[in-house]
Amino acid sequence: MNRHDLDVFPVPSEKKPLYINEPALIDPSIVEEDAWKDRRLPDNQLDNIRVYIPLDLNKEAILRRLDHIIDHYQEANERNESDFSFDVERLIAQVEIYDQVWFVRHMPSSGDHSEEAKGLVKKFIGKLEQIPDCCAELFPFDVIERLQLEYLSDTLP
Repeated sequence: MNRHDLDVFPVPSEKKPLYINEPALIDPSIVEEDAWKDRRLPDNQLDNIRVYIPLDLNKEAILRRLDHIIDHYQEANERNESDFSFDVERLIAQVEIYDQVWFVRHMPSSGDHSEEAKGLVKKFIGKLEQIPDCCAELFPFDVIERLQLEYLSDTLP
């Protein structure tokens, strides 16, 4: 049995963490809306232990996670397209949170997204474009197009 690093004071007192109450970001088994509706979520269980795991959201960490996913799947094909897409979508949720925080910090005079997120999305798209296409129908093409329209439409020719 492994002994895990349990820390009752996980966040130093001088830092101000941001708590995001979206357990689906780390537990894909509760993504479906039905789980929320019929209250089968873990926090309603008598034996539930809520664990907070620090998730650092910065450009390097998000791109590292994307590299890890790409290394895992290697190529986009009919068999893995759905799982590959699902894993990348969880990272896109992290990009959205990253963008929201930077947007509020800098309040750009124009546009709906922070410059930091736009830079991250450009690199994110670059990595998605490198994925070998082995007969996948939609992924990563639909994700690339959606990210370009949402984050980079004002910079595209």
